[in-house]
Order: sequence, then C-alpha cells, then structure tokens
Amino acid sequence: MEDCLYTTVRRQLGTVVLKGEFVFQRHLHRHDDVNLVMSALGNDPQCLPVLIELGVTLRRDVASALREVIATGVWQSDFRVRSAVAHWREEPRFQVFLDHGLEKRRNRGPKYEHLDAALLTFPEARAALYRVSAAECPQHCRTETATFAEDRHVDDYREALFGWYAAIQHAHACVVRAARWFAGAQPSDSRRPEAFTHWMSGTRRRPCGTVRETAPTAQRALQEIILMMHAWSPHTFEAIDVAFQKAEGQDASHAWGGSFEPAGRPEAQAAAEALARVLSPRERQQVRDVIDGIESDDEYRDMDLAKDSTLACTSDRHRAYGAGPGEREDCATARGRVYEEASQPWSEGVDREADAARLARFLLGPRTDRIQAALATARAAVARETTERAPQVWHDNAEHLREAREAAGLDLHDAAGHLGIKSATLERFEQAAGKLPGRPVSLGYLQLLALTCTQAGRTAPACIPQAVSQPVISLPTTL
Repeated sequence: MEDCLYTTVRRQLGTVVLKGEFVFQRHLHRHDDVNLVMSALGNDPQCLPVLIELGVTLRRDVASALREVIATGVWQSDFRVRSAVAHWREEPRFQVFLDHGLEKRRNRGPKYEHLDAALLTFPEARAALYRVSAAECPQHCRTETATFAEDRHVDDYREALFGWYAAIQHAHACVVRAARWFAGAQPSDSRRPEAFTHWMSGTRRRPCGTVRETAPTAQRALQEIILMMHAWSPHTFEAIDVAFQKAEGQDASHAWGGSFEPAGRPEAQAAAEALARVLSPRERQQVRDVIDGIESDDEYRDMDLAKDSTLACTSDRHRAYGAGPGEREDCATARGRVYEEASQPWSEGVDREADAARLARFLLGPRTDRIQAALATARAAVARETTERAPQVWHDNAEHLREAREAAGLDLHDAAGHLGIKSATLERFEQAAGKLPGRPVSLGYLQLLALTCTQAGRTAPACIPQAVSQPVISLPTTL
C-alpha cells in the first residue's frame, strides 16, 4: 500500500512539473499544485521526500526563469516598469519589476528572503541578478530578438516563485511529521530506513534487502530541506544549534535575533527538537556541516561573482539556438563591463548609473539596438561642417553606395529601419531622385555603410570621408 501511495504521488509530482513547464497560466498555478499534493499526502510521513523533490524542482525553475527574464530583457515590458519610466523619465529599473512579484509581509506572498534562499546555490543566477540590479539598465542577451513567446519567461519565473513559496511553508511540519513516525516505527518495519537522513532522500528498506542511497544523494536531500526551512524561518539555524547542544547534554538557550521577525519561531523550534531526537551524532554533524556551507554561501560574495567577466552568459538561449561559446563569452564580458561601470566609487559630477545604462545599450542590446547605439555615438563625434556635406556626398555617389550596401549584405528594409525612414524613401534617395536627404539621415546612412562593410570584411567606399567613417568603425563593439 505504501509503495502504491509513493508511486502515485511521484506521478502527481511529475504532472505538477510538466504543467508548470508547459501550461502558462497565472502565478498561483504551481502554488496551488504544491498545496494539492501536500494535502493529498495528509499525515503520511512520505510527505518529506516528496516535498524535497518538489523543492529541488521549483528552486531550479526559479533560478532558470529569472536568468532568462534578465537575459531577454523582457522585464522591461512589464506594466509597472513602463509606468515608472514614463512617470519619472528614467531608465528602466529592474528593481521595479522584482518588487512587483515580492511581498513585504511573510504570510501574503514570497519575500526577497525567500527568493534569495532559492538562488543560494546557483551562482550564475545570482551573478545575473546582481549585475542587472547594480547597473539598473538593460541586460539583454547578445542574440537576435525574434524568439517565440519571450514573455513566457516572466510567467515561468513568477509561477515557480509562488510554487517555491508554497513548498517552504510545509518544510518544518513535514520534518516534524516524518521524525515522529521514524521515532515510533519499529526497527523491523520494512518502510523504516536505518538512518533518518536516508528517509529524506526517499530510501526505504525492501523485503529483498536494504536499499541505501549514496552519501552525496542523502547530503543533497539534507541540504534542500534545511535550505527550505531556513527560507521560511530565519530562526531555523539557531533553533537547530540549541536543540543539538541539549541533545548532547550541554546547557543552551535561545537568544532569538532581535532583527528577525517573530513569525516562524515555534515552527523552527519544534522541527529542531524533532530532528535532535532522531538524528545520530554523526548525522547531527552532517547537519552542522550543511548549515556552515549555507552560511558561507550566504555571505556577501555576490559582488565578486557579478564582476567575474569570465562567467559565461547565463542564458539558455545560447545553448538552445546553437550559438558558439565565443558568443557566450562576449556576452559575459559585456555584462562585466556594465557592472564595473555602475559599481565604481561615487565621484561628483559623474552619473555612474546613466553611464552604465548607455554602455549596456551599446554592448548588450539586440543587434538593432547596438547598431542604433553605435550610430548615435559616432554621429556625436562628427564635426558640424562635415555633417553639412553628407547629403551632397550621398547624392553624388548614390549608385556606388547602393552597390556597396548590397555587396555587404545589408537589406534595403533593414537599412531603412536603422535610419528610421521608410524603405520607399531610402530607395528614392539611392536613385538620386528628388530633393537631397536630410543631414542626420545622410550622415547615418554613410556611417551605417562604413560599419556594415567593416563587419562584412569589405573596404568601405572611398567616397565616404574618413571624418565620417572613422568614428563608427573604431567603436569597440561586435555587431
């Protein structure tokens, strides 16, 4: 009967994971699925390994979806982000997007502490989060923007976050329930493993003999449940320390942290005391080692992590769409430059965030954004008198310039889009028909041709003055 129940719940768990991945409903979808599975188990002690498996899946999904939200830049389409940009006339701020999915009150939704715990052992996700939060500017992936359903990353992230929030609420109660059953079960019971940590990883004795999980599997399961308990209550580690000291015959008492919210203290204390009764001295030491590892990971090492430009681009899009490792490394280097620009020491008269925003648009945007940023930067470096001569240069060499554009592989429609004019207008100008084009359009066209020829490995047309071509071809970007 127990085996049938475990198999059924495993199947339900697989259904939850599939629904969370492929059905993009609103944010409480996976939250309700978690509660459904846990309520179906009721008081069955098997709830603990099932909850651990749920937590592993949801925590990984939170990290993966958040990386894609940052890499694609889809967070900038969020209604609150666009409203803040329009109201305050500022650069899009990632914190506005992040705060929209987080709560300040513990029992009303996921808090920042819950998100932080979910990302604790995912350095790529933490680096991406700290880079975009520090620079407060676009952090696009260096790939084309035409991908299917980019906004699904937002739904994935918020569904996984609310699912993780639902899962961690059950952590302490599941530990207490499983520990009580383990303590009361007879050693001859085939469902009872030799050690409680084996129970956490779903290992049970079978009639044909003893099935034991490898040490790394049990260690990972132990880490996951302790991390879930810590995410729900900041008093967990202190409660475990006190309970273990008492179990070893030492005098110890709680000195609950004054800066922590009081909620979660009874849960943490009950779970810690239940663990102390069923864990052997060796297992208690394993728990202490896991806690030390979590606390060392929780120290403020993210600044160094975010600055590490050798950490490859964290987006799954590069792997999914067949991009080579060089593109991922270029993306990582660009992100590192943006973060370093934003995190420079403050100095009077220098707006680091604005500089980082401009650098991000220049280095990290999709191809169209990078070209427009390059043209805008190069246009500012051209003297006024040279700009005034650009329309006549284009008019006098229209056919030769058109041939150079086609040879370099720049489509008429794309070129018009980069210049902000219609394709028919560009075609008429390239035929030297009608009036001369305006100065900004003429200068942009000449610089766009110089840039395109350089990227295609061709020599730019000699009729383009060096004072026009040099500012754009010398820019440090790969388009």
